[in-house]
Formats: sequence, structure tokens, C-alpha cells
Amino acid sequence: MTRAPIPVGLAFVVAAALAITLSGPLLLFNPWFVSAEQARQGVPARLGTDQPTVDRLTGAMLGDLFLNGDFTVSLDGEQPVLDASERSHMADVGGLVRGLVILDLLAIVALVLAGRRLRHEPARRGRLLLIGAAMVGGAAILAALLFAVAFDAAFAAFHGLFFAAGTWQFGADSNLLRLFPQPLWFEMSLVAGAVIALSALGGAMLGRRDLALATAAA
Repeated sequence: MTRAPIPVGLAFVVAAALAITLSGPLLLFNPWFVSAEQARQGVPARLGTDQPTVDRLTGAMLGDLFLNGDFTVSLDGEQPVLDASERSHMADVGGLVRGLVILDLLAIVALVLAGRRLRHEPARRGRLLLIGAAMVGGAAILAALLFAVAFDAAFAAFHGLFFAAGTWQFGADSNLLRLFPQPLWFEMSLVAGAVIALSALGGAMLGRRDLALATAAA
């Protein structure tokens, strides 16, 4: 069989790295996981309400993240729970999340197509998958360590990279911070790092399987 061109191999390893990096963390933005984290952090008490109400607010906001909503859900049925600056920041977050979802979907499609093109070269495909998984897994472990030992600095650096200065910092009376307190993001960052590392391990196992198949067929 004709060897697949070099760009196909490059597309495969880049797509694998992106899919491993993005898919797991994006799946954490679901009402069940976020609700469990909010309960752990005592969010209902912070807002002076109960967990079902917090779940209602959070579910609406998660929907707005993915569907370009306006984040005007209300606690009391009258005023939005978030003020104008908080809603503006959440709109920025939604734009980032939707962009990452699109990038992840494109990566998955590219991974499938390039993988099919490499199906007659299992050894090469296995090596490329191992390379992508190793790079992402190592980066995930380093990032998790950084967030674990210097969370405030890493959190600020992340926001400074993706959001304009002055648009993401709020006072202690912020309902956005009451709904999503910093300890919640600390735990979610560690879980996201663990999910990426496990996804990388799964990718590495698939790569080893391809290498084993190539060896058996030789």
C-alpha cells in the first residue's frame, strides 16, 4: 500500500493531541458534576438559598454558555442574579467555550479521517498516537502540578491570556463568585488535569495496540 503523505501523519498527531486535551474537560461542564462541586463548596449557603435553586441557576447558565444565551436567569423572579459586568464576562466565557467545542469536534473529525488513511500503517499510526498521548499527558501533569502549588497565579495567567484586563475580576459581593467560588475552580482544574492524563493513557494504550498488531502481522 502507498504510504500516507507526511501531512496526514502530522494532522493525525495534532488532532489526537487536541482531542485528548479538550474532550474530557469540556464534558465536565455538565449540570451533575458542577452541582456536586457547588454542594461541596456550600454554594447554597453563600447565596442564601437551597441546592435546587442553585441547580436551576447553574443549569440555565451552562445552557447559555453553549447556546450563546444572555445569562439573565433570576434568583427571585425579577432581577438577573448576575449584574451587567458579570453577564458580560460570562458571554466572553461562552464564546471561548463554544470555540473550544468547535475545535474539539474538528479535531475528532480530522482524527478519524487521518486514522482511516493510516489504517494500512498500524505501526506508524501507533507511534504517532503514542507521541501525541505522551506530549499531552506530560503537559497535563505539569499543568496540574502548577495549579496545585500556585493556583492563584495560574488562574490569573489563564484569565489574562483569554480575557481583557478588568473584565474578569469581581468583588467579594459578586454573585458570580458565590455561584462559582475559587475553591470550586481549584478542584475542577485538578479533575480536568486527571481526565486529560487518563485520556492520554487511553490513547497510549490504543497506540500500543496498533504497534502490537503491526508486530504480529510482520
